[in-house]
Amino acid sequence: MHYYKLVAPILFRIEPERAHALGMSFMRLVPAVNIDEASLHVKTKFGVLRNPIGLAAGFDKTGEHLSAIERLGFGYLIAGTVTLDPWPGHPKPRIVRYPKDKTMVNALGFPNPGVDVFIENLKRQKVKVPVLGSVSGRELESIVKCYDKLQPNVAGIELNLSSPNTSKLKDFRKPDSFKELAQSMRPLKRKPTYLKIPPYVDETQFLEVLELVKFWEQLGFDGVTAANAIPVDEPRVSIKTGGFSGPPLFPNLIKAIKIIRQNVPKDFEVNAIGGISSAENIRTAMSEGANTVQILTALVFEGPGLIKQILNDLKKHPGN
Repeated sequence: MHYYKLVAPILFRIEPERAHALGMSFMRLVPAVNIDEASLHVKTKFGVLRNPIGLAAGFDKTGEHLSAIERLGFGYLIAGTVTLDPWPGHPKPRIVRYPKDKTMVNALGFPNPGVDVFIENLKRQKVKVPVLGSVSGRELESIVKCYDKLQPNVAGIELNLSSPNTSKLKDFRKPDSFKELAQSMRPLKRKPTYLKIPPYVDETQFLEVLELVKFWEQLGFDGVTAANAIPVDEPRVSIKTGGFSGPPLFPNLIKAIKIIRQNVPKDFEVNAIGGISSAENIRTAMSEGANTVQILTALVFEGPGLIKQILNDLKKHPGN
């Protein structure tokens, strides 16, 4: 953590995606975190985890860096988001960081090499913790094919229909389109499958999200990831809009967890994401009913020592 505070000001002067690439290249040099405390173990439908902290989708979009990232101490990793065919994503600039507030806006648009290359990248990794794959797409058929292809190569799937900077995904969140997609996926389900949902913005908006969640659960899917970034206008990115992430999202996350837990069975899992950056955040989210948590933005601002710091705090003060 200390050395990262020294280099972070330099990294934040570099274009965000280049800085990220540099960070990934140095990740394998970070001392491995080997905290495996029984009190931190969590049983999920995709495996028994050494701890409840997952790497959120979007940090390793290609699946090339998982072996190095695992060294940071995560209990599980999500790679992607990946699509059936390669996508370039949106034109640059497409990430804006606000170091003072530890927030960021991204308008990446799912740049990825396509599922076939992605699978080959996964096969080259040596990872001991469960790896899930995040999938999406523009058309129903391509999403279903990507889902089917990826399942044999991962411990589970996260379906991302809630990216705030990929406008076509809004169509799949309309009730009829969503039901058609979910029903098309269900016969192909071989691994635990989670729906990444839009964030809580207000009560009316989230009631519509809840209807998707309830249908997803009724079809027999395993859970949700709650929730994605909040859509905002951002003049500094090429498409002038993107997904806002960071600590301000945490109260919205807690509202989302509470509402979901009031409306689904206990065995329906909730992976919590949105503003989580500390052991206290994790204890709060799990006390409200989250099964696991996911981190991304905090890792950008706090550095690779964050997970070890959180795990040590959770060991000392496990909560209820």
